[in-house]
Amino acid sequence: MTTDKLDELWDLYDRDWRVCGTQRRGDAMPAGFFHLTVAVWVFAPDGRVLIQRRGHQKLNQPDTWDVAAGGSALRGETGAAAATRELQEELGLTVPLTAADCFATTWYRDWVEQSFAVVLPNLLRGPLHLQTAEVAATALVPPAVAVARLTRPDHGGWQAVLEAAWAQAGR
Repeated sequence: MTTDKLDELWDLYDRDWRVCGTQRRGDAMPAGFFHLTVAVWVFAPDGRVLIQRRGHQKLNQPDTWDVAAGGSALRGETGAAAATRELQEELGLTVPLTAADCFATTWYRDWVEQSFAVVLPNLLRGPLHLQTAEVAATALVPPAVAVARLTRPDHGGWQAVLEAAWAQAGR
């Protein structure tokens, strides 16, 4: 059993960022179209980065370390709105992200990922409120430790992404 919501509705995009229809998560993605996902990098002011270990029952990469929060944009959501929602759902953090917080857009086989970054001065002041069905644990670690733990098979350049995220967050 997975904790992922297989009945979610996503917008379908073409390479020109035009919405061309709707896709149900559990259905096969039509060739040449993409759904929008987000990744959110969260930093403490001292440069440590917050990472999460994905829940055991996640559909993709269960029990692996990943960025602080992320997921698929729902139908009608912008990347910034999806990133804001994912931070709230997964970690209990209310952080209104905007398009200006996006530092990278990466195209994959059938999804496009927008990456966001933020520094949270109050990150150390209280416990996070984890969505336990999706997030097994979190860790606030130095960048080198984060790079060593992040093992997602479809990504190999974590050091460069982390540096770009920090540059964006500390702007």
